Amino acid sequence: MHILETPIDYLKGVGPARSDLLRKELRIFTYGDLLHHYPFRYIDKSKVYNITDLTPDTPSIQLKGQIIKFEEKGQKRSKRLIAHFKDETGVVELVWFKGTKWIKSGVKLNQQYIVFGKPSAYSGKFNIVHPEMDLLEDYNRKLQTKLQPVYSSTDKLVNSGVSNKIFRGYLQDLLQQIFEQIQESLSAELIVSQELIGKKEALLNIHFPTSPEMLEKAQYRLKFEELFFIQLQLVRKKLIR
Repeated sequence: MHILETPIDYLKGVGPARSDLLRKELRIFTYGDLLHHYPFRYIDKSKVYNITDLTPDTPSIQLKGQIIKFEEKGQKRSKRLIAHFKDETGVVELVWFKGTKWIKSGVKLNQQYIVFGKPSAYSGKFNIVHPEMDLLEDYNRKLQTKLQPVYSSTDKLVNSGVSNKIFRGYLQDLLQQIFEQIQESLSAELIVSQELIGKKEALLNIHFPTSPEMLEKAQYRLKFEELFFIQLQLVRKKLIR
């Protein structure tokens, strides 16, 4: 069996429950399915801001600081978990309406985190709803790029703890595990004549682009390959007829 045909259950951190959800929600059955589940957009994470930099018009940004306390407010549908996140310049509220049990069990007080999300103003205070979070020491160890991928998902996956950050982690672990076994699918002559990057390089940069230029080259290579094989099938069917 080829490595890309390996059932998704065997990927580190997935397990039976999440693999069942990945199959049902996104039709991801194998390593190959996950590898070819491409991001639908990318977010610029090239800068870390201070809380005092926040304005009502601030786009999605990164902050560095620590959670000093949790509190729960509201009832039933309006129930939410609030974390008070502090840096050297101020405090902002982080708010979750879904997946709160994963947050409470996984997030640690008084430790340095990198937080990412879209700030909004409410009652004179700034908050970020459903932010992405990484322990600073984990963030520094990860395969970080200025352009970070965003993957299509569903409410069921998010509520079960499979956030976009978790999804990125799956792709990072998968690429590290199988990268050397990814096989080139186009001839050397075609790659040279069409000025394409290699298959490995394309798959790495479609998920974790090292620059906007490399992302563009990866997208071009993968789109070219897809159309090339569609055309090849059409020619083959014509010859058979």
